[in-house]
Amino acid sequence: MTDDAAIDSTRSSVDMTSALFERAANQIACDMGGEVVILDLTSGTYYGLDQLGVQVWSLIEQPASLGAIRDAIVADYDVDAATCQRDVLAFLQQMQAVGLVKVNDGSPV
Repeated sequence: MTDDAAIDSTRSSVDMTSALFERAANQIACDMGGEVVILDLTSGTYYGLDQLGVQVWSLIEQPASLGAIRDAIVADYDVDAATCQRDVLAFLQQMQAVGLVKVNDGSPV
């Protein structure tokens, strides 16, 4: 199964609105004065996050639901909940696609 197929399989088998998101283990992140730089230890690729990305990254240090992430951002920014949820989910899916975010179905292990 290709990486894209594995990601599509995860997306279709997990309800993203009830899923828990967390940072993947194969990365190192460093705060660079308001921005975060993440090194993917598997690929050697660096990623930079802006202020909003930094907040999402902080919120997923421990497993967090999409709703909890959305609510935290709506409390800090002038954005409606639906737009925020759509944008946060897109960001999390992009981070999942490159292996920096893990998604699970939220059920107890």
